[in-house]
Amino acid sequence: MPATGPKRNQIDENLRRVYDDMLDDDVPDRFEDLLRQLREQESQK
Repeated sequence: MPATGPKRNQIDENLRRVYDDMLDDDVPDRFEDLLRQLREQESQK
């Protein structure tokens, strides 16, 4: 049974809040390093 009314609104608000928080997070250093390595490999081709 799908959520409706106030429960649906609360779910929507929580999902938006989590999504917005994720957008504010920095990319971890290890991912930056991996991206740099991939760019270097691509430029060597």
